Amino acid sequence: MLQKIMNKLNDLRPRQLLMLAGGAALIMFLVIYSAMKFLQEDEAAKQAEKKVETVQVVVAKVNIPSRTRIQETMLQLKEMPVDLAPEGSIKSFKDVLDVQVKVSIFAGDILTIQKVFAEKSDEGFIATIPLDSRAVSISVNDITSVAGFAKPGDFVDLLLVEKSQYSATTTVILQNVQLLSINKDMTGTNVVSDAGVTTTTAINNPSIATFALRPDDVLKLVSASKLGEIYMSLRPSKPRNMYAGETEYTIESINAPKPEPEPEPAPPESSLPAIPSGMAPGMPLPQLPAVPTTPKIEIIQGDQITQETEVPTPAVIQPSSLPVIPSSGVQANVPSPPVASGHSAQNFQSNAADSIQNQALSNSRVAQSFAMNN
Repeated sequence: MLQKIMNKLNDLRPRQLLMLAGGAALIMFLVIYSAMKFLQEDEAAKQAEKKVETVQVVVAKVNIPSRTRIQETMLQLKEMPVDLAPEGSIKSFKDVLDVQVKVSIFAGDILTIQKVFAEKSDEGFIATIPLDSRAVSISVNDITSVAGFAKPGDFVDLLLVEKSQYSATTTVILQNVQLLSINKDMTGTNVVSDAGVTTTTAINNPSIATFALRPDDVLKLVSASKLGEIYMSLRPSKPRNMYAGETEYTIESINAPKPEPEPEPAPPESSLPAIPSGMAPGMPLPQLPAVPTTPKIEIIQGDQITQETEVPTPAVIQPSSLPVIPSSGVQANVPSPPVASGHSAQNFQSNAADSIQNQALSNSRVAQSFAMNN
């Protein structure tokens, strides 16, 4: 049959052949066009039937610098097709609140787990510092750091020890302080054995302790570290007493110099006249001057004193009982009294003082009696 078709084509003229080729091309074009149109309509129908699936992602509302803790006011939600959402995108605010960002995020960027710290431990040392505290370090050693038993996360009391020449004072400056870290001095020493072999011995001594303190307590600790030595007192996990009652103690050295005793006060001077030490028991004693008194007359009406009147008191002249001293050139026949000594002189002086006081009291009573009689 193919041979017959070929024979027929050979019998055709060139014009007939050209018309046949054009008709065949037209038929082929119509077939291809119909097939493509059918396929496009079929694809459009499938797209119409298929719903577009979307998802909400967290987007930065403002620029967020690196190492910034994310707050809700910095974020917003945006809905986008699932196939356009990047891998690891954040879907909820609560997944990133109070979390630090690793790199700077610009407004409109989609937050992903690659741009934030997944855990606080990933943030490094600063993640261990409480939000209201600061980290501060001091130098310590085996003794002042509780022999290295204090570990990061423990709570300690900090003591200041001040030493003087003959005393030492210990003061509790801070209590219930969190220890953030304690670095070790890992330097080693070379030890040469008898065989000439050199080995390095590691030294594991605490050297620096870092604490979490409020800003005002940071100033207190740094200032105290310049006055003396800081000791750490390790607290138990559940202390019975949260804070110590006595916060200061001072001890004196036995070699401290003793304070000098204060001098005794001098006895008050006596107002009595001096008694001559050479007076004999039979000689008259000097008389005290009479104390003038002014009598008063009170007029009492009921329970009130309505008038007081002073009564003038006549002067009383007391005769002198002292011995007469002869004038110059006249010899007195008064023998010299013997000089008393020892206990006899003391007893005599005491009796003389009592006699003077009794005489003064008697003179005062006589003056009052005279005034009342007149």
